[in-house]
Amino acid sequence: MRKPTYRVLAALLVLTVTFGLLPGEARSQQPEGPVTVERETQGENVREITAPSQTLAVQPAISFIDSPSSTCYKPDSTQDTCYINWYYNSVSASPDYMITMTLTINALGIVARTSGFFQTSMYVPYNMLGDGFEVPCGALGSGGNPELGAAYAWTVRARDSAGLSSANYGTTYCPPHGP
Repeated sequence: MRKPTYRVLAALLVLTVTFGLLPGEARSQQPEGPVTVERETQGENVREITAPSQTLAVQPAISFIDSPSSTCYKPDSTQDTCYINWYYNSVSASPDYMITMTLTINALGIVARTSGFFQTSMYVPYNMLGDGFEVPCGALGSGGNPELGAAYAWTVRARDSAGLSSANYGTTYCPPHGP
């Protein structure tokens, strides 16, 4: 009777050691950190929705950021001063709440930050940003387009209460300064 007991104990010991060396949980094949859920491009402009990898089982509820008509204008033709502004920026995340939306002009850093408070959407019209953001207009061709001035890359980012984020990336060309 002792031989079968030892065999059972030896088999249990082998199984315990074998399964004890394996990780306690199966690891996901998804990368850690934010994962791009949806992405659209149009020429140089890109917009995307990202989510933390652990929330991918849930359908994201944040929208793309709508940021039409980024414009660089020159109010005084005698000066090398231009202003970048958007007609509006808008994003929603129902049923979650919008936490923040930031505007970044790469040459200047973050130029505007809007925070939400128990709201499912954000809408920032052009007049909420004053005249826009002051940048040098640049010489003719300085932004890579031979008919325009300097080019400025920009990013609009939004984040909701579920940790989802949305971003738009684009480039705005200014009128040239000079003779």
